[in-house]
Amino acid sequence: MLVGLIVLSTSIVLIAIGLYGLMSSRNIIRTLLSSEILLNASILFTFALSYLNGLTYPPVIYSVFAISTALIEVVVAFAAVILYFRSKGSLEVD
Repeated sequence: MLVGLIVLSTSIVLIAIGLYGLMSSRNIIRTLLSSEILLNASILFTFALSYLNGLTYPPVIYSVFAISTALIEVVVAFAAVILYFRSKGSLEVD
């Protein structure tokens, strides 16, 4: 029970860090990393809630789907960042 609460509180802290990074950063790379932290924190939050409730099967399906979606997101986002850098010469958002 204590392990689940520690993981749950850690995921809440990571969600706060991800939201802060999204709101405060003007750099595209930092914004992308903050969104990835936020996504991974939501996966960790789902695992912590399922551990506390005694579930095992549904969060595994969700996490596999979320991780594969995150991989696609990273590939597309880095391609967009490269194109943005080539056109603007900077990674700062105007």
